Amino acid sequence: MKIGYLTFGRDDLSYGLALCLSKLGGHELYRVTPKTAGFVDVLLFSIFWFEHSFLLAEFLRQANIDKAQKNRPRIIIGGFNTFNPLHLLPYADAVVVGDGEGVIANVVNGDYSAANVLTDDKKTVSYGVEALESFCHDVNDIGRIELARGCKFNCKFCAVKHLKPYREMPIASIKQAIRSTKCKRIALFAPEPTTHKDNDEITKACIRANKTRLDSDVRLDRIEKRDGGSARHDSTPRVGIEGISERLRKSVNKGYTDAFIIEKVRQFMADGHKGLFMYFILDLPGEEEEDWQSFGGLVLQMNELPNAEKFILVPSPSVFMPTPGTPMGCDGINWERPYKQKWEGFFGKGQGRVWDVMMAERSRVFGPHMRLLQMMATRAGTEFKPVEEELSKKGAIAIKTRLMITDKTEIDRILGRDGLIDAYTSPRKEGPWDIVQFPTKAT
Repeated sequence: MKIGYLTFGRDDLSYGLALCLSKLGGHELYRVTPKTAGFVDVLLFSIFWFEHSFLLAEFLRQANIDKAQKNRPRIIIGGFNTFNPLHLLPYADAVVVGDGEGVIANVVNGDYSAANVLTDDKKTVSYGVEALESFCHDVNDIGRIELARGCKFNCKFCAVKHLKPYREMPIASIKQAIRSTKCKRIALFAPEPTTHKDNDEITKACIRANKTRLDSDVRLDRIEKRDGGSARHDSTPRVGIEGISERLRKSVNKGYTDAFIIEKVRQFMADGHKGLFMYFILDLPGEEEEDWQSFGGLVLQMNELPNAEKFILVPSPSVFMPTPGTPMGCDGINWERPYKQKWEGFFGKGQGRVWDVMMAERSRVFGPHMRLLQMMATRAGTEFKPVEEELSKKGAIAIKTRLMITDKTEIDRILGRDGLIDAYTSPRKEGPWDIVQFPTKAT
């Protein structure tokens, strides 16, 4: 059987899709383009971010492939962004929800009976959960090895915590995966790599194999666990601070106080490290101007630490997206707030600055209309397909490698006409994703 595949992520082949393809021995596998997609028996698409739903729609349009056609490849969609699979069903014969490596061999052969495979004739679907196994995906001269799925912590907004029960890769499987790659650099990934019960032994295994360990994401309260000798890559650690104030952090179960953050950064500077990425979430429910004032006070305190003038602090913003299946999945957003301009104005871009610390702040923050499309791909039901088609036909959006906003007025008209702006952005009690039976209860 000829199987075409495509992931719309940064790499040609994502870890999850690569793992699934490794289960398809005996089939011919091809990375497809719109010109070649019609010549295979089955199309596998991996959807990770919200914009990939729009890229998928444009890909099928260019390929002249539609689910309503009789003579076409069977279409199967999977990936992380299937926590609300209903908006993808108009494009596919089957949507694999959650982990897919255990069912993919049956699905490509037309067996959609598994509980985590959604089809037109099913009313509910279960979020897939699989045991981890030895696997290394080599891409861009880096071996990617999964250490764990799910998370031991309890941040209320986090899909990784609330959609995926915590599972660790056995140490024997990790060692086998390390030995299997020819890459000198390996990315050992998990929501928090240092919490793996065999983390020290993993580091020793990397040293014995002469591998450089690349994992950079770490919790601030575990940042001292990240140093592990010659197996560690001298990359800038990335920590999730989340709320811009103590009050907001407490509201999402990320209870870092300002004093705790300052002390950890002070220690990190004193130990001779050169910089630190800090992730912040804007527009958490209840955010007020006093939270921004608190944020300013926090940065000023970091600014006054010894050696701050030699330290690169990279505050990296994102805007809140209520993810289905989490305790905050039905919260609303203030989509109309221009957070890009607010963030840049806060740091004085283009005018006099008040920071002595070397500040490499990022400003790629979704604008209001991109946030509307983000929520459309998160909360839409089967109306997603006709609405996306109208947005494209009317020139409101375009795909130029990435999803682009081309006519904000037309987006307002199309989504506002049927009350979809409120449906996608306001607080609600339920949604199309209610057909999914999640493995953990959002509380």
